[in-house]
Amino acid sequence: MTPVPNCTATGLAMTLKPLYQVFGIQSAIMTSMQACSGAGTSPGVAALDIVDNIVPYIPKEEEKVETETRKILGRSSGGGGAGFLSRVATCTRVPVLEAHTEAVYVSLKKAATVDDVKKALREYGKDFLALKLPSCPAALIDVSEDPFRPQPRLDRDREDGMLTSVGRVRADQALPNGIKYLLVSHNTKMGAAKGAILVAEYLVHRATSRRACRSCRRKVHCNQVIDELLELSEMLR
Repeated sequence: MTPVPNCTATGLAMTLKPLYQVFGIQSAIMTSMQACSGAGTSPGVAALDIVDNIVPYIPKEEEKVETETRKILGRSSGGGGAGFLSRVATCTRVPVLEAHTEAVYVSLKKAATVDDVKKALREYGKDFLALKLPSCPAALIDVSEDPFRPQPRLDRDREDGMLTSVGRVRADQALPNGIKYLLVSHNTKMGAAKGAILVAEYLVHRATSRRACRSCRRKVHCNQVIDELLELSEMLR
């Protein structure tokens, strides 16, 4: 089974993809404020380090975010495609239990209004949503008009942790065709176990669709994969 990407890359890629498809992207910059749960339990984050504090560096996290987001957007190296994601991330740890918050700045290839950007984000993934997979949220991205949203405590559990919440979408004057926004993504649900289940459900759907194809030379293998994924999905629920 293909593993899910880095939990910080999940929210970033989810919101960059529609902008990449509709407008193209010249460059992007992201600063993350990551929950303590993202560090795991061993070694985790020492209480005395995180209480009333921000840890400004997470070893190897920035490289993971950049590499994995490029892969998701269809390019594993710089110099074209998603090469705009080279050395763009600053990742920090904050005293929040769950959900990562990210401040994203994007220079679009084509000029777009704030309303154009909001529309692209809200409409993203309609074909995927139409599959009605069991773990899929009603929408992949929600864009709030409330200037005080999104917030981890208020938005992380929407759609049972599978929704990427976006807010404060604004024009940015420092970048050509600049747009900036904040997002909240649940790092231990969409960014981890539940995201993995959704990937498994999609792979089952694809494999099942191919079952009826008489020309498939790997029919037996496809059936075995389907059975294994179904068993794994049930175990993870």
